[in-house]
Amino acid sequence: MAKRRKILLNPRKRPEQDRSRATVDAILEGAARVLVTSGYEAFTTNRVAEKAGISIGSLYQYFPNKDALLSELMRRHLDEIERGIEEMALLARSMPLEELIRISIDQNIRSHLIEPELHRVLSEEVPALGSRNWKAEYTKRMQQRVRAAFELRREEIFVPDLDLAAYVVTRTVEAVVHNAVVHRSVDLKSGALAAELARMLTGYLTGKATLRQKAAKTAA
Repeated sequence: MAKRRKILLNPRKRPEQDRSRATVDAILEGAARVLVTSGYEAFTTNRVAEKAGISIGSLYQYFPNKDALLSELMRRHLDEIERGIEEMALLARSMPLEELIRISIDQNIRSHLIEPELHRVLSEEVPALGSRNWKAEYTKRMQQRVRAAFELRREEIFVPDLDLAAYVVTRTVEAVVHNAVVHRSVDLKSGALAAELARMLTGYLTGKATLRQKAAKTAA
């Protein structure tokens, strides 16, 4: 049986000079435009080189194949998203829980609005690249950050299992916001969706909704 060819996912080399950095930036910008306008199925290195305005040979100096190109594009996109989240995490120690929830949701929305069409294609069309699944790694890091923030406010959180709470909150926000980019963009941009999500998750985490239900039953 023939051995399965190992897919190379790393760039051939990293740019060290301004000119080479500009070339790599042009390649990645071209890759993003091909994905957005034509989708993953039509994504080829030849199309990317044409869109970037360079020769295919110049592209291959940096990227051995389209998977390595996609891998680097995904890495850069998630790095851009996570910069804002890391800045928010530094403030988490001094924020009240309800404010932290709202700001976290707002940051997630902003991250989805960074090139939303590119985010959609990378999330929905591009498959996992070998053993490297940037989306899964990103989600794992987000859950770890949320879990750490919850630990700082353990006495405020009604849910006994913080790992489960971090999973529920992270997945709920990601799923709702991701869907809203396409189907409820007006509510996303107006802040209405963020307010509803914050209200729902605050009730879940603090148990206020449960307490109100018990009070209502007692009064009845």
